[in-house]
Amino acid sequence: MAEFQYGQLLISKEPQMLRCGLSDEPVVIPAGNMVVVGFDNLAHHLRNGYIQPFASDVKISGYVSNGIVMAIIQYLRAWLPLDDMLEDYDITQKDFQDKLYEALEEIGIYKAGDSYGEKL
Repeated sequence: MAEFQYGQLLISKEPQMLRCGLSDEPVVIPAGNMVVVGFDNLAHHLRNGYIQPFASDVKISGYVSNGIVMAIIQYLRAWLPLDDMLEDYDITQKDFQDKLYEALEEIGIYKAGDSYGEKL
């Protein structure tokens, strides 16, 4: 049985074949794909936005902040010119990540020992 935590960032070690969407067409997800364990008990693929359920033998408990911060950054990049905005205001990626960790800490979902201030 596999065990994960909410917000955990998973990185695939080998290509995966998934059946996604209404057409159920097979899609190859390359090695190195990042997936965040969502609070909805689903796997959220950061590369392409796919969402899939975990296998029935997966147990999810506890949480970590790393994947949450990465998911927020990827979501913002998908909808906003985030890198340009940070550059315009002379804010480094590290500074922006630090602020996200501070925000998570403020609302009580930052877990001490996570990658606070490290580049994801």
